[in-house]
Amino acid sequence: MNILLIDADRCGLDFAQRCVDAGHAVKWFRYSKRPVRDGEGFKGIEFVTKWRDHMKWAKQGLILTTANHKFLKELDAFREFGFPIFSPSFKSAQMEINRSAGMKLMEKVGANIPPFKIFDSLKAAEAHARKADQSYVFKTMGDEEDKSLSFVAKDPAELVGWLRRKQAQGLVLKGPCMLQEKVEMVAEVGAAGWMGRDGFLPGKWEISFEHKKLMSGDFGPNTGEQGTVCQYVDELKPAEEILKPLEDEFRKMGHTGDLAVNGGVAKDGKYYPFEFTCRAGWPDSYIRTAMHKGDPAQWMRDACLGHDTLKVSRDVAIGVVCSQPQYPYDTSTPEMVEGNPIQGLEAVWDDIHPVQVMVGKGEAMKDGQVVDAPQFQTTGEYVLVATGLGKTIEKARKAVYGVIDEISLPNMIVRNDIGVKVQKQLPELHKLGYATQMEAE
Repeated sequence: MNILLIDADRCGLDFAQRCVDAGHAVKWFRYSKRPVRDGEGFKGIEFVTKWRDHMKWAKQGLILTTANHKFLKELDAFREFGFPIFSPSFKSAQMEINRSAGMKLMEKVGANIPPFKIFDSLKAAEAHARKADQSYVFKTMGDEEDKSLSFVAKDPAELVGWLRRKQAQGLVLKGPCMLQEKVEMVAEVGAAGWMGRDGFLPGKWEISFEHKKLMSGDFGPNTGEQGTVCQYVDELKPAEEILKPLEDEFRKMGHTGDLAVNGGVAKDGKYYPFEFTCRAGWPDSYIRTAMHKGDPAQWMRDACLGHDTLKVSRDVAIGVVCSQPQYPYDTSTPEMVEGNPIQGLEAVWDDIHPVQVMVGKGEAMKDGQVVDAPQFQTTGEYVLVATGLGKTIEKARKAVYGVIDEISLPNMIVRNDIGVKVQKQLPELHKLGYATQMEAE
């Protein structure tokens, strides 16, 4: 099959190399504001600089995008002519980019939306927080690339201080922001499904538990997502309450591919949705790849044609991000992050998902001497994701950290507690009817 990968998030390498390994022809368009070396030296991948020139080549195969980027409106025109595009449409992407639009859609099906107020600047949000008598969560509403700007304040004073510091640092938002009333949660829970031409693939809902902080114990800066516990399940409350009732709405928008809602489970068992994700998330997409059986791309083309051929594991799966400085700030120069050797990947390759990686020449030992030889090397801060599966969270934890133990990367940043807090949350979640197919030990 001919596969055209249109990648604006620097997260397509794993899919590209797995498709090559499965015998597909892969052309990879990497859209970036600066030169990147991701995937250099990987055999079988063809890099292209103009994706439009290769659309006809991929029409009998698959076109996949990785982000809510500026090409979606143009790609929608190709959909009208029968091109198999597995990605959000321009309209569906707005449900993620514009949080208020997504919330209004959720309100159509009676979702429990925590009250919120929208502001056009950090200064205006600060003024409101100064008069508040309750805790808020700060979130961006526009097309912000930096999802780590979300901030959960313990009280109004902490929020005011955080907003003042951001302004002092010169932060100017691309769009409005919001302050949303804080909900005391048992756990933050994500729900996702795959949409094909005719709607969601049945019986393949994904429940997920994200770990957003950089450091073990949930300390440090927000990274967006540092590691996640996932499982495919037959039924899932947030999916039945929000995603499934909105299936027709998203079909009208032309959406295909991943569709997720993230939210929190309160002590009364109600689910409070926070936001949609209308594209393949990461590390989530790598973890789901680990749970998929068979060809990595054929099921996507089949879904575009109205067929469900996806086979999945029902085991618990855990993915852990392995990075290097200056992560998570993305402030490194190429000299700092390119060419650092990564050793040990060959032994655990099936459970490794390369992200910002290349094959270059580096120092290696041969016959007791140092020689130059091909080796895996870094190309950026977000290096790779390791995954592991098991019948329980603890068994999945042992699997994924066994993989990480084999990896040698100078100054590697990794959390060693992904899944621990979920084990503690499970008894209460089970009482409330969530994650009932997931076990801790």
